[in-house]
Amino acid sequence: MDTFFTIKQTSKGEYKENKSTFLAFAYPIENAEQVKQFVDNLKKEYYDARHHCFAYKIGIGKEVQSRAFDDREPSHTAGEKILGAIESKNLTNVLIVVVRYFGGIKLGASNLAKAYKQASMEALGNAEIIERTITEDILFSFDFSIMANVNKFLKDNRFDKTSYTYVSANEILLKVNKDNKENIINQLSSVFGIKIL
Repeated sequence: MDTFFTIKQTSKGEYKENKSTFLAFAYPIENAEQVKQFVDNLKKEYYDARHHCFAYKIGIGKEVQSRAFDDREPSHTAGEKILGAIESKNLTNVLIVVVRYFGGIKLGASNLAKAYKQASMEALGNAEIIERTITEDILFSFDFSIMANVNKFLKDNRFDKTSYTYVSANEILLKVNKDNKENIINQLSSVFGIKIL
C-alpha cells in the first residue's frame, strides 16, 4: 500500500537570533494553488515583517513538486533551509512559511540559515505527523434504478462520507486506495455494469 507522511493541521514555531524573530507556520496542503493563499494571508497579517520566506513539497516519487523562496534574503539561506526541514522529517504535502522580523543586527549567512531551519523545525516539532494513503479518483455514473445497490456497495466496501462526493444526482466521485483502484473498477463494471467516466 502506498502511503506518505504529512502533518494533520496547522502548527507554529518561533526562533530568536540576535534580536531577529522568526515565526514559522506549517500547513498541510494538497496542491500548489493553496500556497499563494496561505502566503498572502500571512503577508496581510504580518505586513510589518521584513521577509516572508517559504518552501513546500507536494506528492511522492516521480510526482514530487517542490519550491523554495528566499524573499530577498541572501541566496540559499532561507527557502532551501525550510525545504530541508520538511525533507529531514520525510514529509510531503507540507508548506512552511517563515516570517522574519529584523532586529537591526545582520546575522551573516550561516546564522541566518540556521535560524530559518530551526524555526521550521520548531513548527514541525509542534505538529502532529500522520500517515496517509495515496488515493486516486474514480468518477462513475449509474442508473437511478440501482441507487440502493450503489449505496450498499459503498457501505460494504467501507467508504465513509469523506471518500465520495455526489457530483450530480447519479454521478459519484470516489477516492480509493491507489492499489485497490483496479479491483473497485472491476466490481463497479462487472457487478453493476456501471460506466466509469
